[in-house]
Amino acid sequence: MSDSLYRDVLMEHMKRPRFTGKVDPADLQASVNNPLCGDELELTLSLEGDQITEARTQARGCSVCVASASLMGEALQGCRLADAAALSAAFHTAMDTGTLPDPAPDFLPPLMQIRQHKSRVKCASLAWNALDECLRNAPSEPSS
Repeated sequence: MSDSLYRDVLMEHMKRPRFTGKVDPADLQASVNNPLCGDELELTLSLEGDQITEARTQARGCSVCVASASLMGEALQGCRLADAAALSAAFHTAMDTGTLPDPAPDFLPPLMQIRQHKSRVKCASLAWNALDECLRNAPSEPSS
């Protein structure tokens, strides 16, 4: 995909974010904020065992924050918690290093466009930080 197509993907998610709102009742929930720009985001997850059955975000923030949360929401639907942790790790590593994993999750190449604007990486990271907080609070798998 070309850079312009990746920008188009970001713009589409900025204009029409997916998986917004709140899961109620939520099995996992995290609220995060970026004090530098004022972005605020709440992530709520519904679980069935170790599988995310529904992920929703409520974001009050910039378009980068909203687009990243939307892309994350798409990626998390039906995802196992361990796979969600791997997606988050891939996101954080790519943002830190500028290198895409091979193969790269579909959501990641468009988000790499944000790295060109270093001050916006924290905006893109907000949703993923909320996911990390949810994962830290997830129940441990039962021992066999």
